[in-house]
Amino acid sequence: MEIFFYLGSIILANILVHTFGIVTVMGLTFPAGAVAIGLTFSARDYVQRKHGKWGCWVWMIVAMVITFFFNKNIALASMSAFMISEFIDWLIFTLSNRPFNQRIILSNLFGTPIDSVVFVALAFGWNWQAIWGQTVVKFVSSLLVLSFNYIRPKQLKSKV
Repeated sequence: MEIFFYLGSIILANILVHTFGIVTVMGLTFPAGAVAIGLTFSARDYVQRKHGKWGCWVWMIVAMVITFFFNKNIALASMSAFMISEFIDWLIFTLSNRPFNQRIILSNLFGTPIDSVVFVALAFGWNWQAIWGQTVVKFVSSLLVLSFNYIRPKQLKSKV
């Protein structure tokens, strides 16, 4: 399940940014795929928890390859940002000895802004509004995945 969510969010992000480019919503400017790609930062942590700190690299490489099926400029920007930010996210998540939810927040706190700088600069140029907007949107959307930790146990208890 984690793998489908992880890869699906990457595919959705690429489709959105390819189709809509940079958008402005409620005064915040960002590439349209930012919400979906923000989910990947936390989803990757779930993949790592299930497949191990080295096993998740298989799925990270698959995710990078998927980006080549979209716009070449966006794919190169996405792949470059992905390689750098996912490595940093992976490293912080792996080395931290904090509880799972705190490791997700900590790794995303570093991974999302780095990803935003690299991706926006390569795909759209130095658009600081889009870099800032994408950072905010990605971090907030990455935290949405944490809600599954709180929803899932309650649902399981109610079914028992």
